[in-house]
Amino acid sequence: MSSLFLAAGALFLAWIVHLAIWRWRLPRAQLKALLVIFAVVWALAALSVLTGFVGAWSFAAGWFVGFLYFCLIYWSAAFCYVITYSAMEGDSPTLSLTRHLHRRGDEGVSHEEIEEFFRQRPFVGARVKALITDNIFIEEQSGYRLSPGRYLFFRLILGYRRIVFGPIKSGG
Repeated sequence: MSSLFLAAGALFLAWIVHLAIWRWRLPRAQLKALLVIFAVVWALAALSVLTGFVGAWSFAAGWFVGFLYFCLIYWSAAFCYVITYSAMEGDSPTLSLTRHLHRRGDEGVSHEEIEEFFRQRPFVGARVKALITDNIFIEEQSGYRLSPGRYLFFRLILGYRRIVFGPIKSGG
């Protein structure tokens, strides 16, 4: 149980650091900044556990298993947060449309109005701009290309999607 409390405390600390930095100054590469914040907080928490400063009493008999539980809980939640943040970072088509329909009330919206609604909003363009800012895409004269790198984070997500949804179709 203490692994859960330790992970929750470390996640809360990472979230507070995230909020403080974003209020002070929005980072240019937000995805990388979030991953760095979670990695630094995890390293500090792990170091505190391994040196016996925090949680030594809880990991006495099975300290290694407790430490692994802490890591699993922490990184699972951290990656979920980062994925959710990247989805919420831009303007969500679903949320925007829901808000628009709510404003219209019982009268609703015609099919033509919905098509016009999506034509007026730069959902994809905003996401591409964020990927350029995070140095994941490189903009060139002829279009875009992927920046050099291993992209382990994206490979994990795509691997998970293959397991859950089967073969990946167009769009990821």
